[in-house]
Amino acid sequence: MIITSGEMKLEDGPARQWPRRRHQNFIVDFPSLKNGHSMECDAVLESAYCIWLEHDPHVVKYYTQPHTFTWVDDGQRYRYTPDFLVILEQGDSYFTEVKHDFSTQRPRRRAKLDSFSALCFREGWTFQRRDRQSITGPSQFHTLKALYSRSRPYNEQRQMYFYHYLQQRDWPATLGDLVQDRDAPDIGTICYNLFTGRLVADLTQRLTLDLIVDRVQPHE
Repeated sequence: MIITSGEMKLEDGPARQWPRRRHQNFIVDFPSLKNGHSMECDAVLESAYCIWLEHDPHVVKYYTQPHTFTWVDDGQRYRYTPDFLVILEQGDSYFTEVKHDFSTQRPRRRAKLDSFSALCFREGWTFQRRDRQSITGPSQFHTLKALYSRSRPYNEQRQMYFYHYLQQRDWPATLGDLVQDRDAPDIGTICYNLFTGRLVADLTQRLTLDLIVDRVQPHE
């Protein structure tokens, strides 16, 4: 294998530019709290994958369509742009390809992905594949999506009040209790802290006013 790609320029925006005039191609702008700006995704399923990246405490930052790679494998020339580059704590990272169902991909497309996976192995990179079932199938996803849509961006003043409130009331409580408590933080701050794990709940349940919410215990 021979890599003929240039240096990654991640801050320049998506490397893959779809022809927007074609009806079958459309752009979804995902409002990323971790990145501080909207991320340009090529499909709704890719924006759904962003929910997991926002929820994962080990993910520091991520890029969509980060770089276009060109390489030769056994005489065949390939050109490919991963859907995501995910940056983890301590500088680790991985690429991700998102598809509804990898088993239905055309043979040439599957060969390209297999070759890129082999290229990653050779270069010491990590490559993941995520399908619709693994992204939107878990019951937790729908609660995370509801929480994220209601979350307010991090604000130091609101968070200081939130931490003060944690110490003042008895736990656990229902989400309805918190909503009705005039002294509680706003619902956007509550949802943000549920989403990020500063408040704990069984997120495999639906987001209702009966959801039991607890504070993170000191030893955790």
